[in-house]
Amino acid sequence: MKNLLLVAVLLFCGIYTVDAQMRLRTPDGRVVLLYDNGTWKYEEVKKSDPKPKVPVKSNIELSKPILLKKAELKPETVIKGVSLKLKKFSENKNIVKCDFQLVADEEKVILKTEWKIMDEEGFRFFGFITKRSKIDLELSNGEIVSLNYTRDFEPKEYPNYGFTIFKAELTLSEDQIRALQKGYITKSSMQWSRRVEEYDVFNPDYFIKELPKILK
Repeated sequence: MKNLLLVAVLLFCGIYTVDAQMRLRTPDGRVVLLYDNGTWKYEEVKKSDPKPKVPVKSNIELSKPILLKKAELKPETVIKGVSLKLKKFSENKNIVKCDFQLVADEEKVILKTEWKIMDEEGFRFFGFITKRSKIDLELSNGEIVSLNYTRDFEPKEYPNYGFTIFKAELTLSEDQIRALQKGYITKSSMQWSRRVEEYDVFNPDYFIKELPKILK
């Protein structure tokens, strides 16, 4: 049976390269690895690192006084990744994403966050966003910036549509505004009331690109 399967693979694949094992490409573009013992598997596709689009500001530029404009920027998805907890229950409905929106007046900067969890019972898995909740962002320069929520926010579940929304906001300090312009976001984690999870970063240059729009 294994030999028949191997013949079928050879018939439908084109030889791609030959190294320690034979690598064949299927008509749909996937690569099959054939080993000397007759076994085979699909080659894992490595994710390419997101390429930054905007240059990081220098320390001299960031040392200038922070003066704010009155502005309300459009929301953008910054965090989007698989929840390891949800993945235990579903191979398809396991994505968590978060949109960021910066709103500023002349005195403060508000970061509005909208978390969307692809499960209609998000509270059961994640609980609330509380005063102890925070988003930890690791930057390309190695610094970790913690964005702390200062009050409790309840989720809104949509059982007919299969998702849950958490709308919450926090205030960015001057130190956080300076730090977030020093590097790209490489890792993110969220501390919910019931667990802490790490998620992929969808928009690594968000703050480098968006913060200058609210600064004079």
